[in-house]
Amino acid sequence: MRKITAILLAVMMLLAASAAFAEGEVLIGQVDYAAHGAGCFAVITAVVQDDVVIAAKIDEFQFIGDGVVPAVGVPNSDASFGENYPEGRVLGSKRTNNALYSLNMQKAGSTVQIAANYNAIEAYCTGKTIAELEAAVADFNDENKAEFVDVVSGATTADTLGYVKGVIAAAKAAKFETGTYTFYNKTGENVTELYLIDNVTGEKGVNYAANGFAPDAMNVITVTYDTSITEDKYSMTIAFKTESGYEGTFSTLHIETAPVQLLAQDAMTGATQISFFAPEAE
Repeated sequence: MRKITAILLAVMMLLAASAAFAEGEVLIGQVDYAAHGAGCFAVITAVVQDDVVIAAKIDEFQFIGDGVVPAVGVPNSDASFGENYPEGRVLGSKRTNNALYSLNMQKAGSTVQIAANYNAIEAYCTGKTIAELEAAVADFNDENKAEFVDVVSGATTADTLGYVKGVIAAAKAAKFETGTYTFYNKTGENVTELYLIDNVTGEKGVNYAANGFAPDAMNVITVTYDTSITEDKYSMTIAFKTESGYEGTFSTLHIETAPVQLLAQDAMTGATQISFFAPEAE
């Protein structure tokens, strides 16, 4: 009877936790991050809900040579992708090459495999808010980062601080907003310039018509932006130019999903050369 009661209580607690867990939107962020020295890079993913990191995953990639076991390269390392690798090395995941890489760590005195270090750091970050993680790393830097190792139970790598900062960056990236714009060239001529200008920095960025944007063609563009750094609602300016020199602008494009027509001058129905309606099927 006690065992049944205990099971029922456990189920009730899980259901309560699931209900609380399901309240906010689940977001996923991922960053490429320099968490450990200059000879590798990390790919760090964080799942965030209501500003809480509910899951994290760390992997790291560097050029690795064979040891007591062969090094395993990333996919296509034995194809054209790997043709320019350094002699005797492949670009490999440290998780995939956990045994090989960890044996090299042992030579430097490490007693914990690299994958176990990653797992311990992921466990430390899980369940904490972004603000809590930022507070935890606030007093540490490159000079005293060795002291931070004691903060994360089970982690022994000297760059534990860098990995936690990477999780924070990934968690923040989960909150970035992405706009998707389907551009239709209805100017009647080739568009040679098409920019989405950042109204905060003034940067023009990529010319999305650099490879040509023909009449009646369609071009789908996505833009991701960290809107938390702006006090007001973030916006961009659409600016385009055709081969004849005809130009058009629209200065308050927000992060959204929308069709965008670039209009010919004689097709304008308002003050701008832009329409936010998809063209009717012909």
